[in-house]
Amino acid sequence: MLVPIPVDSEGLNPLEPDMQEPPRLALVTPSHQYPLGMVMSLARRRTLLEFARQHDVWIIEDDYDSEFRYGSRPLASLQGLDEAGQVIYVRSLGKMLYPGLRMGYMVVPEPLVDTFRTGIAELYREGQLMQQAVLTEFIMDGYLTSHVRRMRTLYGERRQLLIDAITAHFGDTLEVMGDEAGLHLVLGLPEGTDDRAVAAAALEAGVVTRPLANYYVEQASARPGLMLGYACVPNEQIEPAFRTLARVIEASMTKRERAYT
Repeated sequence: MLVPIPVDSEGLNPLEPDMQEPPRLALVTPSHQYPLGMVMSLARRRTLLEFARQHDVWIIEDDYDSEFRYGSRPLASLQGLDEAGQVIYVRSLGKMLYPGLRMGYMVVPEPLVDTFRTGIAELYREGQLMQQAVLTEFIMDGYLTSHVRRMRTLYGERRQLLIDAITAHFGDTLEVMGDEAGLHLVLGLPEGTDDRAVAAAALEAGVVTRPLANYYVEQASARPGLMLGYACVPNEQIEPAFRTLARVIEASMTKRERAYT
């Protein structure tokens, strides 16, 4: 059974009832919670690890974009803090390089290495030996580090252009969340806004965005907002695209205000 756990500004924030029946497995994104983007605090990381140790809970740490941080240093990973061998660390190269590569890696506790090795062999059979060999050279020769550094600068520019566009159109009336890291941010919308309808209208206008409502297990607790990705949008297109989106949002806000009056 899948059990959703609430989050706040410090990341995963289980309530007392959530802790009464320990799960067999916990999936977390501590470096950049998906989709809201908060970073799990060091205190919360240590609390989670201690809970996992006491109750024999496996933690899957999906560290999907921690290399793209802007203006702050990342905290130590859960796997790096784990002394009890409860964390299975997973990464993909899809955001660092490109999704079509379809390669990633895992760091597992030593007692699980043989089990996972067997599982990978059975799942992939011959594997991707040629791609792995090429990627190994790419990493060992320092090209991956240079690539990530270059892309972090580019994505940082695009992030700032998007934030500037949001500020220019809405000032501080709409909240921006999760912009410290990653390749997207979340734009909060006024309570009562149908973010699915806004996203659909934006798509008709030529702008692709995702409504936050799609990511909630319990719709009653959903807050309205839009996920805005900027990594693949050329710099010169960010402001015009957001201008289009802003018109859609403003039309939705005007319609909502009229409905209340």
